[in-house]
Amino acid sequence: MKLICGIMIGAATSEEEAKRRTETMKKCPYLFSGGYSSEIFHYVFIVPEEKKWWLEYPVMNPEIIGAKKIKLEIMENIVKPDQFELPIPKEKAKVSPCGSSCETCPMRVKKNCAGCPATIFFTEKIQ
Repeated sequence: MKLICGIMIGAATSEEEAKRRTETMKKCPYLFSGGYSSEIFHYVFIVPEEKKWWLEYPVMNPEIIGAKKIKLEIMENIVKPDQFELPIPKEKAKVSPCGSSCETCPMRVKKNCAGCPATIFFTEKIQ
């Protein structure tokens, strides 16, 4: 499975919102690192190449993650440790760590999304 890296920088409506978003995302299985400074949040995601759309979607729809604006840089050729694995939780939940519901998400059909690997709705095997 080829992995890509997305570096997302967003402007939240306030410092409190940036902190809340960062706390919400901290258990995302695709989040490598995240944090905030003032109302600006920073995330570094590592995702399977076919999830590139997942990184790009909030840029066009920043309100879905409580942001005013989002900038995204994508690295398609990343260097990672040989033993790197996505941190997929053993216990699956009905709602994803970020609070999204894969069960009712329109991206399941629109983007043929397999869902969040942290949920019971995930339908794709990650190797």
